[in-house]
Amino acid sequence: KIENIEEIKTIGVICRLSDEANWNILHHFAKVMESQGKSVHIIAMQQKDQELNFVITHQSTYKCRVGSDFNFWGLPTNDSIEPFISRHYDLLIDTIGEQNFFSQYIALRTDASLKVVYATPSEDPTEVFDLIIRGDGQVELRGFFNNIIEYLSMIKK
Repeated sequence: KIENIEEIKTIGVICRLSDEANWNILHHFAKVMESQGKSVHIIAMQQKDQELNFVITHQSTYKCRVGSDFNFWGLPTNDSIEPFISRHYDLLIDTIGEQNFFSQYIALRTDASLKVVYATPSEDPTEVFDLIIRGDGQVELRGFFNNIIEYLSMIKK
């Protein structure tokens, strides 16, 4: 079910913790959406032995560290993802920007009315996601979020 952005109340975001600049864009998006009365929850994959040189300040962010929060088969443990997947989201956004087992697994396990992903022309995530925003190269978060808001704003109320 696709709703106008104004009607969306809960947003889930799947991301990879990479650098401070991308985190700041993601955090800004979450704060703008929360200032509009929406609830935003973030689940982030952190690579094994990755040191973060920035602070995660968003209160509804759940980190899954590769290794300690993943089982033998490379799946995130239920304990590490349960706080995120136990909620219903009106909108679920995958910001990882490439076919990724972690994000697909989270998207499949999450109850969401609309699942959005960025994909290159060679990728086909239609089995998991409802709306695909295509582009060449790596995802540029600011533009990706702007596209989502623009497209969902065009939906008639």
